[in-house]
Amino acid sequence: MAAKPTIGIVAIQGDFSAHGRAFSRAGAGVALVRTPDDLKSVQALALPGGESTTMTLLGYENGLWQAAASRIQEGMPVFATCAGVIMLAAGLEQESEKVRPLGLLDITVSRNAYGSQVESFESAVRVKLGKGEVRVTGVFIRAPVITEVREPTLAAGWLGSQVVMAVKGSIWGLTFHPELSGDLTLQKRFVELIARN
Repeated sequence: MAAKPTIGIVAIQGDFSAHGRAFSRAGAGVALVRTPDDLKSVQALALPGGESTTMTLLGYENGLWQAAASRIQEGMPVFATCAGVIMLAAGLEQESEKVRPLGLLDITVSRNAYGSQVESFESAVRVKLGKGEVRVTGVFIRAPVITEVREPTLAAGWLGSQVVMAVKGSIWGLTFHPELSGDLTLQKRFVELIARN
């Protein structure tokens, strides 16, 4: 029996516990990642939602983002949600010295575009991965909006006509929170992807 792939959950800020529970239920091993050394024992990475300015400050201060960017560029799969997708983006609609994205997904995002936390909502999201299309449940909490997708990154998920998921090989960026919905479809697909790598 093949060993479970281990997904490192970036645990410097945000809803990392929910990600850990979801990926455990989806069949993966889970390890919390807070320092560059923590990356050595994981095969993939999950970037949770949270506050992108705080994530920028804490992650660059201890070298985690620099080390993570190197691993991702070398091919490590990554599953990013909400503020996590902001950290992967190539560009921000509202430039800020306090937010320094890694530039690993060829997208532009607008932060907090869906409004404040009280305007959070849950909705069906249409996702296309490979040949098949599925509907998953997405929870949107102060979510960013993907305003532009440039090749080789591809749009992979939609809320109506709005792009809410972008994929570049094994880098997945989601503006919503699948880990809060109880729907494990995307986590299971991601675990399958890691197992094939």
